[in-house]
Amino acid sequence: MKRRDVVKAATGGIVLGTVPGSASGNGGGNERGQGNGPQNETGAGGAYEVWALDQGEGQNKIHVYEPHPRQDDEFVKKQTIPLNPHGIQTPHMVSFSSDDSYAAVANTGSGNVAVIDTETKRVVETIDTGAGSHFASFSPDDEYLLVDVIGEGEIVRVDANLKDEEFEIGDDIDITAKVEELVGDEDRYAEFEKDDGALRPICHDYTGEGHSYHTLGPSYHNAGLVILNIETFELEAAFPPTEVPTNCGTIAHPERERFYLTAGLPSDPDADPDENPEAAEGVGEWYVFDTSEHLPINTDGSTVETKDDIDPEDIARDSDGVDAHGFWFAEPDDLELWLLNRETNDGIVVDPADDTLTGPGEDDEEGVETIDEFGPDTSPAPGGDSPDIMWSSPDDEYMFVTLRGPNPLSGDPHAATGVNPGVAVMDVETRERVNLLQPAGDNPDADFHGIGVRQVDGASDD
Repeated sequence: MKRRDVVKAATGGIVLGTVPGSASGNGGGNERGQGNGPQNETGAGGAYEVWALDQGEGQNKIHVYEPHPRQDDEFVKKQTIPLNPHGIQTPHMVSFSSDDSYAAVANTGSGNVAVIDTETKRVVETIDTGAGSHFASFSPDDEYLLVDVIGEGEIVRVDANLKDEEFEIGDDIDITAKVEELVGDEDRYAEFEKDDGALRPICHDYTGEGHSYHTLGPSYHNAGLVILNIETFELEAAFPPTEVPTNCGTIAHPERERFYLTAGLPSDPDADPDENPEAAEGVGEWYVFDTSEHLPINTDGSTVETKDDIDPEDIARDSDGVDAHGFWFAEPDDLELWLLNRETNDGIVVDPADDTLTGPGEDDEEGVETIDEFGPDTSPAPGGDSPDIMWSSPDDEYMFVTLRGPNPLSGDPHAATGVNPGVAVMDVETRERVNLLQPAGDNPDADFHGIGVRQVDGASDD
C-alpha cells in the first residue's frame, strides 16, 4: 500500500523548501498521519492541478495547470487566479485542506492569508495575520490554520469553520517572549540570534504526535527551531542557531518518527575565504530529528540523548550545494526525499529509511543521488537559474519546482535571482527536466516561489 492511501499532507518547502523549500504540511494525530508530501485522501494517481504562485512586483496571481490529456510531459494552463483585485500582494506559499477543497495562500506583502475555494477558484476570505505572513497551513483536522508571521515574530492560529467559510484569529505566540520564558537560562537564551530584536518563524510542518516544528530566520545567522504542542498551543522546546541552524524547509516523514529540516546561507562574493570561509562558501545542510524525543539524530543514526549533548558537526548533513532550501517526498517505488540548493541550482535525492546518510561526499554514498540541475541556466550565481520550492504529482511521475525571476522579491538576491521564471517539470525516475512552464513568458517582473499540487476528480479534455 502506498503511503498516499493512508496519509495526506500539504506543503512546507518548505517546503519548503522549503518551501522554503523551500520552502512547509498537514499531519499529526488523525488518519492522515504526518508529513509533507504528495499524499491525498482521494487516492493515488488521477487528475490533478498544479498551482504556481507568481509573487512578482505587480503580478500577484496563481497560474493553474493540469496534465495534457494525450501528450506525456505536457501541461496545459487551465486558469489564472488574479489576486490584485483582492488587495493581495506577494503570494508567497500555498497549502491545501485535507480534502484539497480549500487553499491557504500566505501573502508576505499584504500581511494576510487568503483562503480560496479550489473548485471555483473563488477567494473566500482574506485574514489579516500580520506583516510578512510567510506560510500558512491547515491543521490535520482542518479546524484551524497555523501561520508563520515573520514581521511580527509570531505564530498565529486562525480558527477555521470550512463548512460556513468563517475564519477568525484564535490565538498567537510571541516567539521571542516565549523562548526566553521556556529557556530560562540567560546564557542559553543569548545564543538565540535575534533579527532586529525578534525571533521570527519561517516554515512549519506537523508531526503525527500532536506537534509542529517551526524553523527560525530568515537569515542563517538568525536560525533555530521551536517545537509547538498544537493541543495546548504552547512551545515545548527551542534550539538556537549554535545547535540547530535551520532557517528554511520543514517536512515530517509520512510514517516514521522523523522530521527533516534545511539550513541555507548564500555565498558572499565579498567575504574573505581565509578570514570567513563559511560566509565565502555559503552553507547547504539538512538535519533529521527524532519526533518521539524532539531531539536531533547524529549522522551515525543515534538520537542525541539530551540537548546538552548536541554537537552541531555531528548532526549536520551535506546538501552537496549552496543555500539548501525546499524539499519534498516522492514514491516512484520506494519512498525518497528530494532536496534542492537554491544558489547552485542542484540537489540530492536521499533514502529517508537510512538515518546515517550525510550527503554524496567525494564518492557517491549509497542511498544518495545527485540532481545536476533544475533550471536550464547553470551559470554561477547570480547569473543562473534559482530553484526554490517543489511538490510532486500524485502519481509520483513528476516533481514540480519553482524557478525565480530576475527581480526576486524575497531571499538573498545573490542566491534567489533567476533567469527563467516559471516551473521546471522534473521526471522523478530519471531526475531530468522534461518541461519548463513559463506562464509569464520572459517577463522580468515574474517571480515564482510557492507551488502546490491538488488532486481533483477530473481534468478538462481541452
